[in-house]
Amino acid sequence: MRVVPFLLPVAWMGFIFWLSTGSFSAEETGGLILPLLRALFPWASLPQLEFLHWLGRKAAHVVEYAVLAGLWHRAFSRGGGAARPLSAFALTAGYAIVDELHQGWTGSRGAHALDVVLDAAGGGAALLLATWGWRRAAERLTGALLWFATVGGSLLLAVMLVAGAPVRWLVVSVPLAWLALWAWRRQRRLER
Repeated sequence: MRVVPFLLPVAWMGFIFWLSTGSFSAEETGGLILPLLRALFPWASLPQLEFLHWLGRKAAHVVEYAVLAGLWHRAFSRGGGAARPLSAFALTAGYAIVDELHQGWTGSRGAHALDVVLDAAGGGAALLLATWGWRRAAERLTGALLWFATVGGSLLLAVMLVAGAPVRWLVVSVPLAWLALWAWRRQRRLER
């Protein structure tokens, strides 16, 4: 097995490690990003700008690890076989855990399980795209999200009705989710 294809993902891991230092804490990046956001969105309040900053930081987690998974997948592609995406995902998710532990050891950062989930999701999404292609991955993701919306929304609606809590938007969104799922499944059957 050649070593050269593995240098790029290892270098990217080093880059992620550097981004996990205190120099890239929310307080540090906020000093640069918040003025930029204020210039782009002058009508936004400080909490709204802070939310956009937080959202950008979480999106960065997804992108960093999507790139890492893609690089691992590319490095393993010369070996072939079904273990390639699984190996790439295992290395990506494993490094996400190591990275969060590293952040927990820095004074100005914290370790968060949600970040590991976001990292693994970004890596998993990149690997699904690499293995299935855009169309099939989008089709599967659409199906999974529609099932999640219908079943989860229905369960939440039932719990809220039993508890006597106000259901407001669930009364509309749950039937719409079921309707969307029905239409999606019907379209898939017609395409076959």
